[in-house]
Amino acid sequence: MLEHVPKEIEAWHDFYVIVGTGAAALTGLLFVIVTLGPHVVGRQTQTGVRAFVSPVAAHFTYVLVISAAMTAPGIPLPVLGAALAAGGLGGIVFTAWTRAHQRWRAGSLPTLDWIWFVGMPYACFVLMAASGAFLALHGIAGLYGIGATSVLLVVTGIRNAWDLVLWVVHQPRPDESKRRKWKKT
Repeated sequence: MLEHVPKEIEAWHDFYVIVGTGAAALTGLLFVIVTLGPHVVGRQTQTGVRAFVSPVAAHFTYVLVISAAMTAPGIPLPVLGAALAAGGLGGIVFTAWTRAHQRWRAGSLPTLDWIWFVGMPYACFVLMAASGAFLALHGIAGLYGIGATSVLLVVTGIRNAWDLVLWVVHQPRPDESKRRKWKKT
């Protein structure tokens, strides 16, 4: 079984190039979202930037790192699997740290938002931790869990970024008359 694992990982090369490139491009587009409403993002304690905006960027970046690790040559399977499992555990801790669940409860947000902003990330990171551990123990099936996690995180990020765009667009704009006018001297 060990002889086939490098061939199996090599077979996933194009998949990770596509998914990693997409995640990198989407990370850049997320910066565009933030520029649409800097007055909203600037009030991070009021709007929950840590709970809702930062995780989207982190999820795209996570997929980029997974893709890089899976396409890097010569990483021993136990090391690769252990690193991915540790990354999955780190993702669980990160999701808890953002306190998105607390923000969801305090803000009376719809259940659908809880599913996408809290439930899906937890599920993805649990799947990654399990798949990484399975890969570390030389289980080829772990490759499918890692691939599924990558796609699910990208899909979750796309959905959540769109939700954020709609939310930012509906936030009140600062009163233009109260802005400080700069005069040439």
